[in-house]
Amino acid sequence: MTPIFFIGALALVGFFYWAAFQSARALKSKAIQITGNLLLSVPEFIFKLVTLGLCFGLANTLSVDRVENYINWPSRQPLVDLVIGVAVGLVTAFVINFLSIIAIRIWGKDIYSPDIMKSLIPRNQVEWILIILPLLLAVAVEEMLFRGLLIGGFSTIVNPWALVLAGGVLFGLMHSPQGNLGIVLTGAVGILFGAVFIITNSLLTVIVAHFALNFLQIVRAKEDIAWYERFQEAPRYRPDPEPRLEEEEQV
Repeated sequence: MTPIFFIGALALVGFFYWAAFQSARALKSKAIQITGNLLLSVPEFIFKLVTLGLCFGLANTLSVDRVENYINWPSRQPLVDLVIGVAVGLVTAFVINFLSIIAIRIWGKDIYSPDIMKSLIPRNQVEWILIILPLLLAVAVEEMLFRGLLIGGFSTIVNPWALVLAGGVLFGLMHSPQGNLGIVLTGAVGILFGAVFIITNSLLTVIVAHFALNFLQIVRAKEDIAWYERFQEAPRYRPDPEPRLEEEEQV
């Protein structure tokens, strides 16, 4: 491992954590108000594209034979990895949804903040198509950084299973804008994806699983928007009303 890789990877993780901390504080204090769909932000898309490039650049500074054996990219059996990734994503989405409902019923709504999730809900059919690429890019960045670099790259000097636990904690903390429940659940997901990354020897598998999980979460948020709106006194986002709903309101 080279000093460039060591410093660069930790610097990226530190930056993401700092950004998450600042976002959580701003949302809690109501200092910022989210408008539009975050996934369709052009500056955000460019930033993540550049970050993904930096991650692959750092991977090439590992100074080891066959870097692909450490970051597990590219896939050796893409079709198999795709199927496994979809299955893992579907099961994880179901479990996360179930645990979220139970936890909120037990500890109350204050353990979760829906602001970020609500800002990702497409407003029309066109946005459902437009968010696919940005969402895929977002999960690719997170998986490349937290699984490819932190687990695969640092496994040259640290036990990979210890890195799975450490990476899961960092992954959870990065989602602090979603509240304590978001930190705990995403931390658990981070540990799960880390284990899948090691067992399958595939970065593609966890990218697909992560994408499937996030996409299904957005679908659920869209279908159950009233559940999310109950978390705020003044909802910041409401999809365009459908004619049927307008008629019901008039009645």
